[in-house]
Amino acid sequence: MKRLLIILPLAVLLCGILTGWLGGSGMERHLEKQLGIDLPAGAAITYEDSHGGFHGDGVLTVLVECSDPDKAEGLIDDISQRWRESPIEPELWEQFRAAWRQNGEQIPPLPEEPRGFWFYRDRFQEQYGKKCEFNPVLQNCTFALMDTEQGRLYVLETDF
Repeated sequence: MKRLLIILPLAVLLCGILTGWLGGSGMERHLEKQLGIDLPAGAAITYEDSHGGFHGDGVLTVLVECSDPDKAEGLIDDISQRWRESPIEPELWEQFRAAWRQNGEQIPPLPEEPRGFWFYRDRFQEQYGKKCEFNPVLQNCTFALMDTEQGRLYVLETDF
């Protein structure tokens, strides 16, 4: 019985460690699912998340930086096959920048001019089959910019 009391907690601890080590962080998995990409191992993820409460309204701002130039280049290659190349329509870009400024206080700002590749997903339209009349761009959307000059991935996810 004493062995079981010792072995069981150790087994649970080992499973938890392996799950985190093999599966990456929850934020990493979330980003990969939302953006349709694989983030490089060891990428630094900094984020602010104002989601909370029952309804889950809020904004997620994320900065992903990869210190290994080869891994960063691999990410850029992957993204270049899937996302749109800059420029971004000015009216979209201004709305994304305004939302970032209002919500990403502890994270570096988006670049002045978008350079690289970008992604936009209208989750409101996916769910309801139409654009939101009140807020057609930012209502329940996911936006990402891979700045190829700085090697930074910026992600903005809104849930209003």
